Amino acid sequence: MKILHFSDTHLGYHELDKLSPSGINLREQDVYDAFQKVVDAALEIQPDLILHSGDFFHRPSPANRPMIFGLEQLARLSEANIPIVVIAGNHETPKTIFTSPILKAFQTIPNVFPIFSQKYETFEFGNLVVHGVPHINDDVLELEEMDKIQPVEGKFNIILLHTSIGKTFMMDEYGEKLYPPERLDLLNKFDYVALGHWHNFQKVGKLDTAWYSGSTERMSEAEAKSEKGFCLIELEKGKKVVPEFIPIPTRNWIVEEIKNCNNKSIAEIEEQLQKLADREDLKDALLSIHLEDIAPIQSVELSTRKIYAMIAAPIHITIIRKFIVAETQKVDFKSRSENLVSLMRSFISNEIDDEKKADVLSEKADYYFNLFNSGEYKNRIKNK
Repeated sequence: MKILHFSDTHLGYHELDKLSPSGINLREQDVYDAFQKVVDAALEIQPDLILHSGDFFHRPSPANRPMIFGLEQLARLSEANIPIVVIAGNHETPKTIFTSPILKAFQTIPNVFPIFSQKYETFEFGNLVVHGVPHINDDVLELEEMDKIQPVEGKFNIILLHTSIGKTFMMDEYGEKLYPPERLDLLNKFDYVALGHWHNFQKVGKLDTAWYSGSTERMSEAEAKSEKGFCLIELEKGKKVVPEFIPIPTRNWIVEEIKNCNNKSIAEIEEQLQKLADREDLKDALLSIHLEDIAPIQSVELSTRKIYAMIAAPIHITIIRKFIVAETQKVDFKSRSENLVSLMRSFISNEIDDEKKADVLSEKADYYFNLFNSGEYKNRIKNK
């Protein structure tokens, strides 16, 4: 049995103030193009089943264009008699009861099986049982639904999840979930775990057959070096499932780091920028330029306008400047920070009549200032 797995298509996503030739936000169009390439490939491959593991849409209430486009593409698959199971991710799950789940509209299309009601569901396709746990806002309800998960003996079992597994941090998105580590053993009872949420194709090291197919388009610089596409798997009795990753062409995203700027002349930095500008792969690409350890006076001379004039081929350039900080500046910052602590304590004392409350607030102020000055806050962010 041949199965296609893709995820995180984020229809309706848009960024940058640039338009496609048809007048649509350029990055929004990129997302549509990537989705259509997967559907085109599916119609050529003719898999027995398609799985989408969440974040079909970028928002719980998508605009008309992504909604119509999504329905049209699903109709193409339906007409080809290729069934597709879709679970809701954190992006398209309503945050309140006042918004109807958008995936409910998929129930009107034959061969489309959406799982969106914040509960565990299963669908059977011959000798295969597809289990799905959509995004569930309530943590208690989520665990109650997870208690119901049970592979069916004598059949192939695949489970779809939109969550973070085996990560020590998350993506800092609203409502995202960490899969409970104490429940990982259960997932090893499945023939394949089709995951969504993380945007790069990767295996979960703690599990035997759990894979993120990744997103179908690049959404951030962190994905710049990763290919985008979908997974193709074969279910065969007694054979471990290892997906084949099928890449699709997407807009190029190039990251260029110019290090030790403070030890270079402006002419030397400009020479590096000119070499970058001559690269053929920059045409219509997204470009991120990191100017590392740059001095403020150098930054003034290398203005954004000047860099844009030098490098014309990309559709967009993002310039990240990491300024060098002298030791005297660090000392000065520390003294200014200490002055801020004194000012905060004085403010609390003047504004809060209750001494106990004032003391508690002052202690919290000290705690957060110390957290910042020590740099410990960086570790807290990494370990979220």
